[in-house]
Amino acid sequence: MNGTFKNLTLTAVLLSFSVSAYATGSLPADASRHRSETTVILQRALDQANNAATREAAVDELLSNIEAYQTAGRTANKGPYENNLKARLKAIDSIWSLGEIGDPRLMSKLSKFYTEADDVIKMNLMISMGKLKKNSKAGPYLFTVASDPNETEVVRSVAFEMLEHIGYAATVVNVLPSKHAGIEKGDLIFTGGVTGTISGWVSPDLPIGHAGLFAGTEIKNGKISVVIADCVPDNFKPGGVRNIDSWNNFTHHFMYPYYGNRTTPVKPTAAQRERVVKLALEMGRKGLTYSDTHGSQKGPVKFDCVGYTEYLYEAIGLNPTENSYETGWGWPLTPWEQFIATKPNVPAQSAIILPNNGNIIVPSQAIITGGFGSLTSVFGMKGVQLPEVSADIQPEAAN
Repeated sequence: MNGTFKNLTLTAVLLSFSVSAYATGSLPADASRHRSETTVILQRALDQANNAATREAAVDELLSNIEAYQTAGRTANKGPYENNLKARLKAIDSIWSLGEIGDPRLMSKLSKFYTEADDVIKMNLMISMGKLKKNSKAGPYLFTVASDPNETEVVRSVAFEMLEHIGYAATVVNVLPSKHAGIEKGDLIFTGGVTGTISGWVSPDLPIGHAGLFAGTEIKNGKISVVIADCVPDNFKPGGVRNIDSWNNFTHHFMYPYYGNRTTPVKPTAAQRERVVKLALEMGRKGLTYSDTHGSQKGPVKFDCVGYTEYLYEAIGLNPTENSYETGWGWPLTPWEQFIATKPNVPAQSAIILPNNGNIIVPSQAIITGGFGSLTSVFGMKGVQLPEVSADIQPEAAN
């Protein structure tokens, strides 16, 4: 967004806000703001004043947004590198909207989309599955994903969180690491947020409102959890510059979708990634606070969310956005501007290396078939066919 145009837009909106409040003695109605297409559809689906046919048509429209995106991907460029970013974000917003509707009948649709989804889409699908009311199929489905080492660790971390969210068994005995992490340490990650409405004044279909830094995953207590560094208003719990271990906190209690991971056009080196994660984790323990005025976006004591991630990257010699967006007519830098200035990053599918110290045992088919053979001999059974056991178990779509 042109800096001058952005600043004039902000000034005009604030002036309009003040005039309206002065004239009416109250805040302007939320309906007066330009809303995204998916928001309008969601409200139509939830409005009980509408007849059932109208509400069902709205749900079908949200489903078609996802289907259209995935269908296009079979023949064209799909995923984080696709050309039509608007279609991708519309699909993500539609998945989130279906979760907000909460109809358990949507479970079969959401699980069907999962089989053709990339990690970002998968994560949003699972969050929406966990929001569906009285949905008995979500727990078993999410548990299958959480326990599957063929899924990436970030995808599994969401599954573990949603299992806990719905009150289902949320731990796996002897949980195995994933073959792939899914996001590189040090990547920028994005969700929605209050400042997303600023970008909404210009482009309501790109509601990017909060930025953070992915610091890795960890396995403990039978589950995989995420590690994120970000900065939020001080009244949040926890607030200010912080280190958190959940997507729930990052997305403000699943109030917004997860929009994916990105990095600078010149990608950080492995050493730079280690440095930025180390710096972020250190700063998250210092009690630094949030800048409500956004006058001090990049510290050194007060930050806002996008100023904090910008500061972290600049500390390792990289600059996600042009400096003109941070001062003068370009101020304030918004998460949306950082999102479009950076590039999506799909890490190479290199396996997570485990130390060869003999302490990690990976079960094989022989454990099952060998045990079965022992049982047959104990009970005097002969000529019993040993079971065929697949070690490559993938989650199946729920009916």
